[in-house]
Amino acid sequence: MPKKLLSAVKSHQGDSWQARSGIHAVGGPVSGRVNLEPIRHQSWEIINAILMDTDPEGTEVRDQLRRCLNQNRGNPERALLMHLMSMPGRSEPGFLD
Repeated sequence: MPKKLLSAVKSHQGDSWQARSGIHAVGGPVSGRVNLEPIRHQSWEIINAILMDTDPEGTEVRDQLRRCLNQNRGNPERALLMHLMSMPGRSEPGFLD
């Protein structure tokens, strides 16, 4: 992600984008965590592509993504998931608290 956008997102979110999300490994010990860095990196690439788009028809989509980022500070992968789940024809996942 370009440094300019990354720093803007970091300051917008308050928390470091590298903050742990609290997602536990399936079947693993409660103290074990999944390495989310590859997913985080891919999430930021997708988020960056969406936010850098200048198509006027995508304004509402970009605004929705920004709301999801704000609601899921430090968890870009969750923010992207919630954004995608908010698209027409989708419902919120029941497994996320």
